[in-house]
Amino acid sequence: METSYEDFEPLCKWRRDQNCDKLEVHLPGFRRQQLKVEIHSSGILEISGERLMDEGKSKRIISRFRKEFPVSEDYQRTQIRAKFYNGILHLVMPKQIIPTISAPAGGGGDENNDDKASSSGASYLTCLMKLNKNIALEIMILAISLAIVVAYVKKYCQCSSLE
Repeated sequence: METSYEDFEPLCKWRRDQNCDKLEVHLPGFRRQQLKVEIHSSGILEISGERLMDEGKSKRIISRFRKEFPVSEDYQRTQIRAKFYNGILHLVMPKQIIPTISAPAGGGGDENNDDKASSSGASYLTCLMKLNKNIALEIMILAISLAIVVAYVKKYCQCSSLE
């Protein structure tokens, strides 16, 4: 029996969110068992599938596809999930959470900025709680030292570039 393959390009839709990216691959007529989703050690996400379209006495036709996407280091690769329903393969790719350090605007000394500094400090501390406690302590000491130096320079130095 002769087998022929029909390659096709499925419709893909990306949705980008703050915490994760989502990919929809439209695959009408496919069943979950006919699909394969892999993440290779090289950082490539491969989605492929095959299904029997037609089988006659002398020939069978198989419809197939293969898509590859690079998966950047911005994603939590071990947390990528796939779900297939209603002919659509849904992939959810959570992003890495990277804590950021931000100094309060105005360099301190202004009573109006104290509330902003307190709330940003609280979220900053929450992020630090997830890190190693020793590293968090060192980062906090450095951040406080930097804030003190900046406040001193702004108050006592006559530098026009700092204003």
